[in-house]
Amino acid sequence: MKTFRDALLERAGGAGKPSLRAVADETGVSYEQLKKVRQGKSQSTNAEDALKIASFFGMTLNEFLDDQMAEDRAAVVETYNSLSPEERQLLRDAANGRAGRSRGAS
Repeated sequence: MKTFRDALLERAGGAGKPSLRAVADETGVSYEQLKKVRQGKSQSTNAEDALKIASFFGMTLNEFLDDQMAEDRAAVVETYNSLSPEERQLLRDAANGRAGRSRGAS
């Protein structure tokens, strides 16, 4: 598991990424606190703010801090998006335990 600072630096403030100011504005977390984290004056923030920031990126705190989990989720989304509408429906049916019943009814 990486530090909160590492996770934040990977996801904010770079090319094509939201600025720290945008993260602060959207989450209500102090820009000054985020700036201290970026500058290395602090490695983390309080749990409540960390949850808000992870949520801003569409992740749980565990996902935000665990690079592999985020990579796995991105790979699953990429694969899902490459499926045809019929394949997506089959996958949703299987996830809901209906795949066997649907095939048996045909």
